[in-house]
Amino acid sequence: MPTCPRCGAAVEGPIGGHAVCTACHAYLHCCVSCRLYSPNSHNHCLSSTTEYVRDVEAGNFCEEFDPAKPRKEADAGKDAKSRFDQLFGS
Repeated sequence: MPTCPRCGAAVEGPIGGHAVCTACHAYLHCCVSCRLYSPNSHNHCLSSTTEYVRDVEAGNFCEEFDPAKPRKEADAGKDAKSRFDQLFGS
């Protein structure tokens, strides 16, 4: 289930071009909530066919938008630590 890129609230249903979070009113159909978003890539996108978007948190109508799966920061940290421990035998 997709989540809001600003507050992390769960989002139900399809995300249209004008969709906003019911909790914090952030745009949901935006670059930062797309699985193709990459701040280190050209145009901040992994797709080479998208147009440049100046404000990656603003709503847009990109046809390649695909909601990103939520990341659990706490679990990611534990996973990284366990991989480190496995690598160095701590």
